[in-house]
Amino acid sequence: MIGVIAKHESTSLLRLPITWMIAAVLACAFAFLFLQQLEVYLTRQAELALLDHPPGLTAWLTTRFIAPASIVTLILGPLFAMRSFSDEFRLETLALWQSSPVSTTALVIGKFLGVTLVLCAALSVTLLMFAGVAWVGKLDWWQVASAMLGLYLLAAACAATGLFFSSLTRHAMVAVLASLATLALVWLIGTASFNAIPIPGLQATSLANHIGGFHQGYLATNDVLYFVLYIALFLVLTIVRLDALRHVNR
Repeated sequence: MIGVIAKHESTSLLRLPITWMIAAVLACAFAFLFLQQLEVYLTRQAELALLDHPPGLTAWLTTRFIAPASIVTLILGPLFAMRSFSDEFRLETLALWQSSPVSTTALVIGKFLGVTLVLCAALSVTLLMFAGVAWVGKLDWWQVASAMLGLYLLAAACAATGLFFSSLTRHAMVAVLASLATLALVWLIGTASFNAIPIPGLQATSLANHIGGFHQGYLATNDVLYFVLYIALFLVLTIVRLDALRHVNR
């Protein structure tokens, strides 16, 4: 049943013209950024050669290209997830789901997977760019895979955040704004401006602090576990919210 719901959600997203418009703009923006960083790398070869440990082409692109793409993902996640439950409220179709033999958990996980699959598919255009460079240069595909895994995990975290806030309101734009505010806060906690806040463990809750290792090719267990727990937290909150509505409507 989860697979059926995920297919329904992803198909619904793919039928929206705005989804394809976002994907087109994303592809153009990523292509421009990729070519820009590739040109910078080629023009700075003499300067980089003087360094003790000069970065290779893969390391340069994953840190200078995938890292900015992570910021874009913070915005895309809520945009793709904003209609998941907001439209159900607006069209008054949530009652149909709740009266069907589908559990709330299956509904939430199915919608989450549907949104995440479409979002990850849109982000996968970056792999085509790396593949194009591989024709003329040698790439460290392990580091590319690590960077893409981090990008996909971040996309899933953003989708889970957007899914939760879409379950709180029938207004999609309100869900987007609330999601963006939450993601921005969780991201900025890891920046230097928050270092002065004397709260133990605060830095460990930052998205920014757990995504950097993926860009450098380091797969740390605590980073993967952080994203798994972050996603699980917002999915559980969404399930609790919808279960509360189910009991209220009875």
